Amino acid sequence: MTAAEQEYIKQIYTGIADGHLPMQTYMLAELVGAKPASATDMVKKLTLKGLLNYRKNHGFSLTESGEQVALQIIRRHRLWELFLTENLKIDWKQVHAMANELQSINSDLLVNNLEAYLGYPVYDPHGEVIPDAKGHLPQTERMEIYDLKVNQGATVTGFRDSGSAFLAYIEKLGLLIGVRIQVTSLIEYNHSVEIAISQVSSFIITKETAQKIYVTINE
Repeated sequence: MTAAEQEYIKQIYTGIADGHLPMQTYMLAELVGAKPASATDMVKKLTLKGLLNYRKNHGFSLTESGEQVALQIIRRHRLWELFLTENLKIDWKQVHAMANELQSINSDLLVNNLEAYLGYPVYDPHGEVIPDAKGHLPQTERMEIYDLKVNQGATVTGFRDSGSAFLAYIEKLGLLIGVRIQVTSLIEYNHSVEIAISQVSSFIITKETAQKIYVTINE
C-alpha cells in the first residue's frame, strides 16, 4: 500500500470509531485535508482492493480485512510516537506528523522489535491504546470531560485529538495526562464547561474541547 492509502485507511477507522458510520466522502476529505473528489477516488481504489464496503450515495465502511489493515497502521503509528517522545525526546506536539511518515514502513520484524524495545507499552504519548501484534485493540469505556457532572472530580488520561495545535492549546491550559480536575459549572447557553485544576485555577473550555479529553473519575 502507498503511504497515502495507509493514511486514508487510518483516518477511516478513526472516523468510524468516533461514531461516523457509515462514513461519507466529504467527512473523509475533511479528516485527511483533501478535496472531496480526491477522497472519492481513493474510496473507489480501496474498495477494489477489498478494504472497504462502498455503495454510491450510501457511504462506506471497512471490511474485516480493511479493519485489520487499519489497526496494524495505527499500531505502527502509536509505537513510533512513543519512541520519538521517550527515546529521542521530541516534543509530544510534534511527533504525530513524524509518525505519519514512519507508519508507512510495513515491517513486522521492525515493529515487533520496536514494541519489545519500548517494553510492550499499552498507551501512546497521548493516552491512546496501542493495538497488539495481532491487531487486537481492547475496547475500553472512555469517559470525556463533557460526560462529567458538576463538582465531579477526575484525572486526565488521554486525548482524542493528537494534532499539534490542539495539544499546544491544552498544554497551555495545563490539562496534561495525570492532572486532576473538577467540573465547577456547566454553561447551558453554549454547552461549554468550567473546570478547575487542583482547586487552584479555573477556566472555561468549549464543548468540542471537552469531548476530546479523556478522563477517569477520581475515587
